[in-house]
Amino acid sequence: MTVLVDEAIWPWRGGRWAHLVSDESVVELHDFAVRLGLRRMSFQGDHYDVTAEVRDEAIAMGAEPVRGRDLVRRLRGAGLRLAAAERPGHWHKVGLWPPVGVAPDLRGLVPDLLVEALEGCVVADWGSTTTASFRRSSEIAVVVESAGGLGLEGQLPAGVEVRCNHGRVVELFVPVQG
Repeated sequence: MTVLVDEAIWPWRGGRWAHLVSDESVVELHDFAVRLGLRRMSFQGDHYDVTAEVRDEAIAMGAEPVRGRDLVRRLRGAGLRLAAAERPGHWHKVGLWPPVGVAPDLRGLVPDLLVEALEGCVVADWGSTTTASFRRSSEIAVVVESAGGLGLEGQLPAGVEVRCNHGRVVELFVPVQG
């Protein structure tokens, strides 16, 4: 395993944060992040931002603790470091749908692939489920959140990435086209 985590020294939102990376592949990093229970929306193009507590969990799961400069050096050496201009940037909320008893109709508001994935694959108690859509430079997401009971069934449309966290959050992603 070549997942690395630096010191939790970066202040944000009242806590200290670290960076979780792989010097092998982004696929390896995503796989580790799934096992760690991280939201896919916290992926920053070449790293995940993690709290000090999650950093400790990552180390317990086998991530190698390194100094920040070593993390960057190894990421660059693997050709996986993105320049600031190449990173996807911040998420912007573009829609919010409260629980109303049925799945929200997102047609015309998000790409058709996301509509198809939401309508055909997400299983939820829509009376207690909130849905939101987000956009950043490289991708669009639909996030479904509930106190529990979310799931997926069937085949997702090709081109849709999904992350399901503990039956409470389903994140659906597609790249921005053109």
